[in-house]
Amino acid sequence: MKGAFQTRPFARLLIGTSLLCLAAPAFAAEAAADQAADANAGKLDEIVVTAQKREQNLQVVPIAISAISAEKVATLGIKDAKDLSGLAPNVTIVQGTINANAAVISIRGINTSAQETFGIDTANALYVDGIYIARSGGSALDVMDIERVEVLRGPQGTLFGRNTTGGAIAFISRAPSETFKLRAEATYGKFNTANARITLDPGSIAGIRTSFTYNHQQRDGVVDNILEPNRGRDPGSRQSDSFRFAAKTDIGGTGTVQYIFDWSRTRSSPMNFQLTNVADGTARAPIVVNGIPVVTTQQAPVQQYLAGATFLNPACAALAAPTRTWRPTVCNDISSTSLDTAWGHNLQIENDFGPFKIKSITGYRRWDNDYTTDLDGIGAFRGPQFSNATLFNGFPAPLLQSLGFPAGTSAFLAGAAVPTVQQNLFDTNNQRRHKQLSEELEVSGQSDTLDWVVGGFYFWEKGSEDNPQNSGFVLDTNSQVFSDAAFVGVLRGVGFPAAAAAQFAPLLAPSFRAANPARYRMVQTLGRLTYTASAESAAVYTQATYYPGGRDSGLRLTLGGRYTWDQKTMIRLQNGATVPAAPDQGRTSFSKFTWNAMLGYDLNRDVNVYARIATGYRAGGFNAQDPASGGVLPSFRPETLTSYEVGLKSELFDRHLRFNLSGYYNEYKDLAIAVPLTNAPPGTFATAVTNAGKVTYTGVEAELMAVLNENFTIEGNAGYVDIKYKEFNAGLPVTAGQPLVNIASIATPAYTSPFTANAALNMQFPLTSSGLRLTGRVSYTYEDPKYSFSNNISTPYNELLRNDAIKRVDAQIAIDRIPLGGGEALIRLWGRNLTNQNAFVRGIDFGSLGYAGGYFVDPRTFGVSIGVKY
Repeated sequence: MKGAFQTRPFARLLIGTSLLCLAAPAFAAEAAADQAADANAGKLDEIVVTAQKREQNLQVVPIAISAISAEKVATLGIKDAKDLSGLAPNVTIVQGTINANAAVISIRGINTSAQETFGIDTANALYVDGIYIARSGGSALDVMDIERVEVLRGPQGTLFGRNTTGGAIAFISRAPSETFKLRAEATYGKFNTANARITLDPGSIAGIRTSFTYNHQQRDGVVDNILEPNRGRDPGSRQSDSFRFAAKTDIGGTGTVQYIFDWSRTRSSPMNFQLTNVADGTARAPIVVNGIPVVTTQQAPVQQYLAGATFLNPACAALAAPTRTWRPTVCNDISSTSLDTAWGHNLQIENDFGPFKIKSITGYRRWDNDYTTDLDGIGAFRGPQFSNATLFNGFPAPLLQSLGFPAGTSAFLAGAAVPTVQQNLFDTNNQRRHKQLSEELEVSGQSDTLDWVVGGFYFWEKGSEDNPQNSGFVLDTNSQVFSDAAFVGVLRGVGFPAAAAAQFAPLLAPSFRAANPARYRMVQTLGRLTYTASAESAAVYTQATYYPGGRDSGLRLTLGGRYTWDQKTMIRLQNGATVPAAPDQGRTSFSKFTWNAMLGYDLNRDVNVYARIATGYRAGGFNAQDPASGGVLPSFRPETLTSYEVGLKSELFDRHLRFNLSGYYNEYKDLAIAVPLTNAPPGTFATAVTNAGKVTYTGVEAELMAVLNENFTIEGNAGYVDIKYKEFNAGLPVTAGQPLVNIASIATPAYTSPFTANAALNMQFPLTSSGLRLTGRVSYTYEDPKYSFSNNISTPYNELLRNDAIKRVDAQIAIDRIPLGGGEALIRLWGRNLTNQNAFVRGIDFGSLGYAGGYFVDPRTFGVSIGVKY
């Protein structure tokens, strides 16, 4: 591929160099055995993370990072990124709308775009065993044998690269065991939940350690679609099968090679969309911002049309009345379904050459997604249809003769009924295909006073979408066809000269409005979005930590930098009702240097402080819905971020209390935001991506864990972020030809809870001297209400769609370490959302289409899990 730079030679160099890892004996032996269990009894476990590309104690890493252990992952039933919401401060995650695996991640107020298209990158990176997952919908982590999860908050632009302006989430899996291990677990719960999982490690055979995992999950829907007899296809239902294979072997004695293959297939009916608001067509006045009137989105009169429509299923008529109160039933005449298939290869090679180490991670992944979605929840209905050919049907013959129609034609039209159409407010389907290839090669070393790493990274992806859409746009013909002004055009259309049309329109139009047989009529709008997008990225990076006076001096200084080159292409075949004569195309490239500087100091053995300055960069790109100019697609600019952070980390009272605190100030430039268009063609819903300009984020975070006694531990976190828009040039002035207006003063941060908190009480009581014990956990998660959009100019219901505060109580109780024929078993009772809070968590405003709705959290669920391990 030709372009601003050539990345494939760079990729071949990385891949070729990585093969040198096989030339030397194997990776260093495993770390020394852990301290005896009785020496650590009643103390907090030491947490080891790899956020700086080497193993370190969490407490000495000079960044804000939360680590979730394998035991906690199993206890909480964490399956993917969505289950992490609230477990780290200032981290909230909302389910995607169209497939079960997608997620909208917000870290420190910086959120991943809700636009699930291939031209817009995420702002918070997701990594699985070192592989960057470009699209959250393709993560499919159900089958992972998770060892720990690391949540890195703040820009990670040096070691993790672009698209980590908010932070990164890294899932690290367990390596295959050298000895035989067998683990199995089965779960049954509410909504006919039935899960089963089995993991087998046969042990080392011919020097190769392997691990096999199979996972099956299924549940019925959480809302009853009264038009769907099969509860397994109701909204919220899910059925998935996953398989994972891992193999690892030593080379010589100082190196290892590990290969991982995973495959998953998920068929689901995504979250239920519920109608919450409908418009009556009242004109919205311009909003005045900084003294300048700004165009606002005008809404169609959906309320009046639905009042006169006939529902195919009479039981659905009641559901057409919008409400913010959660309903246990819905009418989806099109069963919303999503089929996701994802699989990938991961090859890791590590060597210890003595003075330095080399590590290579090569990954290839595929993701296919097919979905059909009914986005109104009220079923199909029939009502008057608009067309120019039938505009005068049903009007009195004398009135039609006043327009010059012959008597026979007037009589015929007067006797003709206004045609009707069977329609939904909105439904859509999509076929998405995505594949990606990545290679990362890093060389690292250490001495008494220095840790260092140098690396190179290459990434390539290609994705395509074919997305037909069917929407119904309600037209108030009295105001848009038969008003005095609009009727001039009608008269011109039937042969009136311009002067006569202007003269007679005010005289005739009132009579037509009074005699209109169907004031509100629907235009069926069929559109299609079809495109392919590709991207290449290459980077080189380095980071070093210097310990003046040695590692025990208590002082450490870290400096790092990364240079990234990006190239993006999009070819759009269709965007609307018709296929253009030639495809719209866009090609662009970016490059950026990002860096960080960190200073850490140990106040004493148990307390250290740090200061950090770091920069981040999110690549620009293309919004597939943006209008083209002369066949050329416009691109939006990259985002850049500078973050200033200070923190304190402490372990006190002989490692019985861990308390970490951090504060930060971020300056974001050219924040890319998807904004619904205020000047989209009537009857259409579209968004454009605009760079908001400057935004600041000021926040504080705290994490605590404490051992109260041998039976109880507590843990908790809290985070607060204040977001200020300084520049957001997205307002379209009423006066034509004027520049866009800065609407920062009325902007609302999307998908961000200003305050988040989580608290949990853990307990354990020994039941026998052999280790049998009773364990339990109760937790409370709070997230402030969130907006779903950035302003109320283009999204009229933005304020009304503000999400509810999340107040979730989860609990479980278990008996584990039950002796079982040389192994052990467990029985766990669990419950989620025990207070059955029906919180509204995500809104969709369809702008000019005249209605809005959204999604609610799952109702209360509970169940029992039984597991064994040998």
